[in-house]
Amino acid sequence: MGRLIRWLLGWVTVELSGPYPERWFNLCAVHSLPFWDAAPQNAQCARFTLPRYRLAQAKQLAEQSLSRLQVVEEGGLPAFLLRFRLRTGMIAGAILFFLLFTVLSRFIMVIDVEGNVTVSDASVIALLQRCGFGIGSYGPGVDVRELSNRALMQAQELAFLTVDISGIRARVVVREADPVPEITDDSVPSDIVAARDGWIVDLDVIAGQAELAQGDGVLKGEVIISHLLRNLKRDGSGEVVSTQSVRSKGQVWAVTKHTLSAALPLSALSPGGERDTGYAGRLFNRRVNFYGNSSQQDRECAKIAILIPLRLPDGTALPFGLWRSQWQAWAGESALSPQAGAQFLKDILRTRLETALDGGEILSADWSVEERKGAVVVTLDARCLEQIGVEAPLSTP
Repeated sequence: MGRLIRWLLGWVTVELSGPYPERWFNLCAVHSLPFWDAAPQNAQCARFTLPRYRLAQAKQLAEQSLSRLQVVEEGGLPAFLLRFRLRTGMIAGAILFFLLFTVLSRFIMVIDVEGNVTVSDASVIALLQRCGFGIGSYGPGVDVRELSNRALMQAQELAFLTVDISGIRARVVVREADPVPEITDDSVPSDIVAARDGWIVDLDVIAGQAELAQGDGVLKGEVIISHLLRNLKRDGSGEVVSTQSVRSKGQVWAVTKHTLSAALPLSALSPGGERDTGYAGRLFNRRVNFYGNSSQQDRECAKIAILIPLRLPDGTALPFGLWRSQWQAWAGESALSPQAGAQFLKDILRTRLETALDGGEILSADWSVEERKGAVVVTLDARCLEQIGVEAPLSTP
């Protein structure tokens, strides 16, 4: 322990010379000046080591004893740091790094979410940001209990949420709430109407009165299953005895027609000209550009931006990094064959139609392809089988 303290305070090895060196040692004893490793060189010279911070006092005592004190060697932490006294940039960088490490270690830089299944990590982090907590928040100033309560009040899909802060990392543990069962009110009368025009091929009535039958045509918005349930006489006369309003239920499958169209230019600009590269720093959610005005930024060009984040040893990305942006001028126009453009549009239209059918079936598809003003135009005329019955609640007075 003593050696460590001596190294931190620093030490110097000096050589004392004079006619009466013993007087200096007597003065050291009177003024309690410590020294060690004394080694006589001759009758009028001795070498020894003393603390660096007592060197000035030792020289003063040497003058009083008519002796001369000369520094032979110095060591310890102060001597080590003095070697860099002319390298101000290195010292400033070390001090800045220490300050940044000390200060930034108290801010949140990583948020881990655990326990979620259907709710995404991004949704939980966005919820905490609405409550005033996120990347860059001051960790010691966060009231975890209040934060958890505020977040749960805003998220009905969560039953439990807690935040555990450890250094720059925040661990968010959630438990999702059980889904609320859908409650239907059968007391509100409603009709089943057609979502689009078509020919009915199958009608399955669960509740309500069928206004149309299989094989009938129907227009969009027309009532297929009425909420008004009519009770007839049993004598076959067709006379209505009473009526009752119910919530209509059922499915209506019909053959429908769909017409979709899309266009695509046969020529487009392609990159390949002059290229510029610029870099920018990322500090939390701020971007600091390291480049000036680029010759490509003020005109139309292709731009690619790549974020290179700073990562911890375990691979976790920190909110610091470097943006690398590239601007490339357009080299000219590139031509697209009509066949390739038509096939590309056919795939898009078929996917769009299958999405709109939502479980239906495409019975037939007729395609037409033509070129108009430098573009290829594809039109799809399809006959489909789909469920067109939708519920239309009646407005209550």
